Amino acid sequence: MANLKKSNILIVDDVASQRNVLEHILSALDICIFQASSGKDALSKVLKNDFAVILMDIEMPGMKGYEVVSLIHSNQQFKHIPIVMVTSNDNNSEALHKSYEAGAVDFVTKPVNDTILTHKISQFIALDQHRRIAEDSTARLNILLNSVSEGILGIDLDGKITFANPKASELLAIDTENISSKLQDFLVLPKQKTTDPQHYRDANRELIDLLSSSFYNATRLGRASLKGSGDWQSLRGSKFHSDYSCDVTKGPNGDINGAVLTFKDTTQEKKTEEKLLHLANFDYLTNISNRAYFHDALKKSMARVKRSNTTLGVMFLDIDHFKFINDQYGHDIGDLLLQTISQKLSDILREDDLISRMGGDEFAIMLQDIPTKMNVVKVAQKILNAVSEPLELNSIKLEVSTSIGIAFYDSYSMSMDDLLKAADTAMYAAKSEGRNNFQFFAKEMQDKAEQNQRVQMLLSKAISNNELTLLYQPKISLLQKKMVGCEALIRWFPEEGGMISPDIFIPIAEQSGQIIELGNWILDQVCQQISHWQTLPYFKDMVTAINVSVRQLGTSEFREKLVAAIKTHAIKPEFVEIEVTETATFDDHNVFISELEKIHALGVNISIDDFGTGHSSLDYLRKMPVDIIKIDRSFIKDIGMDEQDEELIRTILAISKTMSIQVIAEGAETVEQLKFLDENQVDNIQGYYFSKPIQAQAISDALNSNDDIYKEQFERFEKHKATDMKSSPNESQ
Repeated sequence: MANLKKSNILIVDDVASQRNVLEHILSALDICIFQASSGKDALSKVLKNDFAVILMDIEMPGMKGYEVVSLIHSNQQFKHIPIVMVTSNDNNSEALHKSYEAGAVDFVTKPVNDTILTHKISQFIALDQHRRIAEDSTARLNILLNSVSEGILGIDLDGKITFANPKASELLAIDTENISSKLQDFLVLPKQKTTDPQHYRDANRELIDLLSSSFYNATRLGRASLKGSGDWQSLRGSKFHSDYSCDVTKGPNGDINGAVLTFKDTTQEKKTEEKLLHLANFDYLTNISNRAYFHDALKKSMARVKRSNTTLGVMFLDIDHFKFINDQYGHDIGDLLLQTISQKLSDILREDDLISRMGGDEFAIMLQDIPTKMNVVKVAQKILNAVSEPLELNSIKLEVSTSIGIAFYDSYSMSMDDLLKAADTAMYAAKSEGRNNFQFFAKEMQDKAEQNQRVQMLLSKAISNNELTLLYQPKISLLQKKMVGCEALIRWFPEEGGMISPDIFIPIAEQSGQIIELGNWILDQVCQQISHWQTLPYFKDMVTAINVSVRQLGTSEFREKLVAAIKTHAIKPEFVEIEVTETATFDDHNVFISELEKIHALGVNISIDDFGTGHSSLDYLRKMPVDIIKIDRSFIKDIGMDEQDEELIRTILAISKTMSIQVIAEGAETVEQLKFLDENQVDNIQGYYFSKPIQAQAISDALNSNDDIYKEQFERFEKHKATDMKSSPNESQ
């Protein structure tokens, strides 16, 4: 303090006697006083000196006091200087209002009260000295002094307010000329007690402690400043949230003699902060926690499990066929459904459990401190029952279900990613089991998931690496004793060796969406092959079947590709047959049927594969544009062993003939099967008795030379029939 330069103050008044009176009043203070007789003179001195405060006469000839204030504060370098107006008018004068608008922070009236003036100037000098002492707080204090939007209070050792600038007076509803309140009167403490250090600091408690000890704690700890926030209340009873900064002030001997406190109303900022925090942690649609919050909470729970050796479970679930509901009824209904399901899940769970929306229709649930794993079974069953209850949303009746995957945290071997991946893997296992069920994660699931991921990765490069090829299985007419068509079958021989079965990679391609690219490749290859075959002399309108995924028929894209391929390769639509599986599931039945109808209208044949294995065989025939049905091989293999299957085949044949639908029996491998099918007038045969899938070139050779490549098989069949006829008893009697 001894080396600190004295603070400068500037007295501006056009009347010398008035300047001298003010200087005399302030002479008791340890300061340097400058005088200016006009606004121009004042501006000149401001440019050359650093002032702690300026006393500005409000009415001067030439340049008015508020005009001088405006000019001084228009320069960022001098904006921090507090200016106190000296006026002979009341505090409602227009000139005074203009002064405040220009940046003045306070006023005194003539004749000037010695005590009031000395006290006000003392506070500004204390602020100035503190500003110059605390170099590490310079930027903050400059903002404090520059801004009239912040309240500034001077307090003594007991917390009594000795100075308040106009903003402080406005916020606290106090009279600056007659202050009798203590700072403690305006601080609101929360009713709920807590040991949370952050809450303790943010609820005015440290400030209260500082005031109650008359700054003893600050002296003992060598603490010069304090920052905090909390709820304040004005004398009128209005509450607001305040961010504040308190800095102790010291007298000439270095002892703390009070403090300067700056504060501002941050109620709106607090509300915005809370809103942003809510948006960052909670889902906007369902108002349950979001993915980020779930991950953060799960990380903390996993750490607690390691310490306490409790059980932690995670569930992953989503709504079965949600995309269909969204597409069929619109996003408004989809959103309502998500909100309804969220509420149902919240009602089922315990208070300490956590439910989050991970995105789309996928939810995650964290179950903490589980007594036994059977408790999780009960929770999962409750969820299945609750979700499957019939709903009515905006007069639309819905029945939905969910698939649930469950995994338990192993603190010795699992990371958070491992745990989430395990629950997700179990959920997809539940889907593959027919949906509307729950599955616990098992190591075998992970192995299968990793294998699927490997196949998916290899499949993404299969087309560009020329690893795919097409074989063709002939369709044989027993009546014409020749090949009348074929079915294109894809085979995959990866570069790394071996063959991957279609039974493995086709379902993976379906799930991953790669079936679209795969299907487009097959379509182009088959149409190109038909284009070549139709130039051969014995082609005779042979039809080639292409297996098409239901997923390909979910939009118009496949139909558009089909039209383009037929045109590009210059083939007739009737040479192409689209084969779909009866047991396939689809999200949007209407779109599926509509696409088949449009494809059929092009002249393309439609066949149903695996017929008889689904739950709605007759419904297929009634609703879909069907030209051909293929009796599933599971019925064909039981010919001669299962009379019920034989009767079912006869029934299918009878219905088909009534509806003028062709029938193909697939999987025929024995003469006995062939004999039964021949006797019951099945149109065509497909199976290993005649041929396994063969190369396109073998079919080209047959179409080019009219070779009877199945002569031997037919001769064996005819010989067998003849033998049966000879051995049959004579029924002519």
